[in-house]
Formats: sequence, C-alpha cells, structure tokens
Amino acid sequence: MVEREDWRRIEYKRKAITALLPYALRKERDGQPEMFDAFIRAVRASKDQYFMWYCIKQYASRIPRETSPRAIVLVSPHIHWRRLSAREELIQRWAAAASAVPYTEEVAQNVVNTLLQIASQEELVQHIPTDAWSWLSKHPSLPPICRGRDVGTHVHVVRAVWALKDIEALKSYFLLVWSEWSHFSSATLDEFCIPSIWPSPSSPNSSDRGSGHSSRPSCDTR
Repeated sequence: MVEREDWRRIEYKRKAITALLPYALRKERDGQPEMFDAFIRAVRASKDQYFMWYCIKQYASRIPRETSPRAIVLVSPHIHWRRLSAREELIQRWAAAASAVPYTEEVAQNVVNTLLQIASQEELVQHIPTDAWSWLSKHPSLPPICRGRDVGTHVHVVRAVWALKDIEALKSYFLLVWSEWSHFSSATLDEFCIPSIWPSPSSPNSSDRGSGHSSRPSCDTR
C-alpha cells in the first residue's frame, strides 16, 4: 500500500513536470523537441491519465498557436474536451495539425484516441472534419488503457462512423472499441444492429425474398 507521504511526493513530481509544459511546447515549436519528448514519456509512465489536465486546462485553447503540429497531436488526447470553451475552433486546429504531421503509428494512435474522445460529446460530432474520420481507415492500434476506447462506444458515435459509408473505417472502429462493447445493453445494440437503413424482408431488392430468411443482419451480444 502506498503511504500518504508517498502520494504527496508523487503529486509534487507531477506538478514539477506539468509546470514545464508551456516551455517544452515553445521549444518544440522552435525545433528543439527533447524537452517535450521527455514530458510525454513522463506522462505515459504515470498511472494517472488525468493529472496532465490540470496544467493544460488553463491555456488549452492557446496550444495550437504556441507549438508544432506534432505536439498538438500528442497533447490532444490528454485534454478533457467536454470542459473546454471554444471547442469548435480547437477541433479545427487539431484536425489541421493531424493533416500536417507525418504519419507514424504513434501519431495514428493519438489522432484516433482524440477523435473518439471528441466524438463522445454528441454536440461536437458535427464539427469533426471528414478528413479526421479518415484516420480510422488507416487501421491504427490503441494503447491497452485508452480514454478514447473507454468513451467512444456511444450509439451516436457508431452512427457517425456508419454515416461515413466507409467499410474500412467501420471495420477498424469496431475492432478498436470491441473490448469496451459491454458499455452497451442488449437493447441498445439491437437498436443499432437493426436500423432503418437495412432492407426489410419484404423489400423488392432483398436477395433473400422467398427464402424465409430476414435480410437484416444479426448481432451477437454475448
């Protein structure tokens, strides 16, 4: 068991690390990424995925103007999108940064993690550019502990991905969030698995008409 005094020391270290973030972001912008890379490693090593937020929340909306596209992409998964003001503008700047930064697996993980967190806020879905959704088609992986996977299984997110009409994006999405699918009840899954867009058994275009089988897909909720 960790003693209270040990927790205080950990908290002091976190405060010291996060206090360096504004300076690290500016150094990254100026072509000196070493401090920012060290900061990101420290954040990832922490078991508390929320501690970084307390530093970011004061100036999150200014981050895109003060650093590089790469830093925006790497910091964005640690922002609590539902607690920000001017979120629509920040989404546009994040999407522009994602388009500008060279592709790596690390970048793809961070972009999709952020994408699912943003999409979890239903009122923000309409502000996500189509190009940002295309990252799902790249079939990225996600870390085992990932906030985007935790919150990205709401029905409205599923519908937004379905509306893309991109089978690769849809397949990638299901593979990414499948471990969190217990978030849904069977009734909720049924609501998605038998939407109005599927042809009914009586549809003239149904290939199964007369066979006695429904053309609607089944959904195993076990």
